[in-house]
Amino acid sequence: MPLAFKRSQRLSIGTEIELQLVDIESYDLTDKADQVVTDLGDNKRIKHELTKSMVELNSSVHTNIDLLHDELRELTASIRLSAQNFGCDVCGGGRHLSNDWRKQVITDAQRYQQLASRFGYLSKLACVFGQHIHIGVNNGDEAMYLCHALTPYFPHFIALSASSPLYQGVDTLFASSRFSAQNSFPNYGCLEQIYNWEQFNVYYERLSTAGVIDSIKDIYWDARPKPELGTVEIRICDTPLHISHAVLLVGYCRLLAGFLLSRRTEIAPEYYAFTNYNKINAYRNGFDADYVDSTTLKRSSLTSHMLTTLAALRTDANDLETQSLLDKIERHVRLGVNDSERIRQMLDNGLSQKQIIQRLCDELLQPVS
Repeated sequence: MPLAFKRSQRLSIGTEIELQLVDIESYDLTDKADQVVTDLGDNKRIKHELTKSMVELNSSVHTNIDLLHDELRELTASIRLSAQNFGCDVCGGGRHLSNDWRKQVITDAQRYQQLASRFGYLSKLACVFGQHIHIGVNNGDEAMYLCHALTPYFPHFIALSASSPLYQGVDTLFASSRFSAQNSFPNYGCLEQIYNWEQFNVYYERLSTAGVIDSIKDIYWDARPKPELGTVEIRICDTPLHISHAVLLVGYCRLLAGFLLSRRTEIAPEYYAFTNYNKINAYRNGFDADYVDSTTLKRSSLTSHMLTTLAALRTDANDLETQSLLDKIERHVRLGVNDSERIRQMLDNGLSQKQIIQRLCDELLQPVS
């Protein structure tokens, strides 16, 4: 039976943000999600994730970016207060700076226990923290188009959100190392060359019948359709260090989606090598990455590609809110300093990793400097 796709208001927005639970004395990850989630009692918006050292925020559906920001601030403040009552705190970041994967405890939920049984140590290695962005669409065909149309811009989101420079206390030399904890899972990364909802249903039916997947949750593409929500889900971002920056990423994604839908053109199949090349460069070098346009085969800097994109988006920027959002994004791009570089700067200034994590907890609800 074909999957039904719920119709949503086009360009409505929502987000999921995975936060780290850290012990208030050692600032190591701590397995207290059960206590915090139970204490808050908001199972729709504050949820368990893969391990018990993670708490996930789920926003409501919004059309106004300021209201989304208000809700996320309220939820984060509630989680932080609850966590502190249990001797812990919360912070952003795509990875804990010195997390030992062996110490992670898988959440009790049946789905997570099944993943742990199937994938063994990979499940604990996957204790990393990301932000997922949801953009409302009218139907499944629109969803599949937007998944593909947004793909060339994924390096933008990697560079803007990068916040995982260390792994087990060692500098990886990557702006974002979070992806390495997930790329061993099947159906991870680039979406298949599927261009409409009928084709997706054929794909889903074949994989389900063969037992390759149990549900749509087993499809871990960088962008995937969410038929039960009526959205496209973008899964490429590290969790930023500031809630306000996470909101900025949602706003940027919506602007891009609106721009691409208003200028809809046929998606031409392309080699995955181009997408993977641009992604790995962004993971490694952030704003300093090289970028190859798969259509023209021209090479440029990622920063140049981002500035060209922002200039194009300004042609539709007819209100002060949109202009302000684009100004903020452009400031980040021109400054060329993401959260990973901020963490490195703190290390260079002599702060210990414990002191850095303590600062990240305190800065989570502060505006981006």
